[in-house]
Amino acid sequence: MRITNWDRTVLLVVDAQCGFSELCPQELPVPGGLAIVPAINRLLDLNWARVDASQDWHPPDHCSFYGQRDNLYPPHCVQESRGAEFLPGLRSDRFHTIWRKGFLRDRDAYAITAQHPEYVGLLQAAHIENVVVCGLAKNICVFYTARDLRKAGFHVIIADDASAGIDVPAAGLYQEQARREAEQLGILYLNTADIIASYLAQH
Repeated sequence: MRITNWDRTVLLVVDAQCGFSELCPQELPVPGGLAIVPAINRLLDLNWARVDASQDWHPPDHCSFYGQRDNLYPPHCVQESRGAEFLPGLRSDRFHTIWRKGFLRDRDAYAITAQHPEYVGLLQAAHIENVVVCGLAKNICVFYTARDLRKAGFHVIIADDASAGIDVPAAGLYQEQARREAEQLGILYLNTADIIASYLAQH
């Protein structure tokens, strides 16, 4: 599969943050979370119509944390903490816009679209056709973001090796289940090498 219309293609980096990596073992470390940085940076080197990033930005008493209403996750990506920072070495200087989410105490937001529904309209107004999504975690925030964008009518690709996932049984979130649902919706999984080859074939 080759991506066409690169001038109408967006890269969206989802929650590539320390709190989802081995750097913060007491938070919500995703196996291989740090290892995706080189692959994301290779994508960031390409010339996209725009590059967006989402950033979990939780209050310390967020509803999803242990001891709170939903009691699902250890505290992670708390505002102004190390866990909320982007992964070291990530070319965050390439981000055009950073969309913070999960900042309301009583509301969770896996997807950028859950906190910022206007994002879809922004892309539509810019005549965007394709969105390449990568980041953490592949079967949670990456998946929900990709799902929402696909349902909004965009062609969506998940950069497989620029993302990493983790099963969370307490929340009913599993990697294989998310992939099956994504593929049923028409979301494609491609490695960065294939995405870059598609780009080079047209430039």
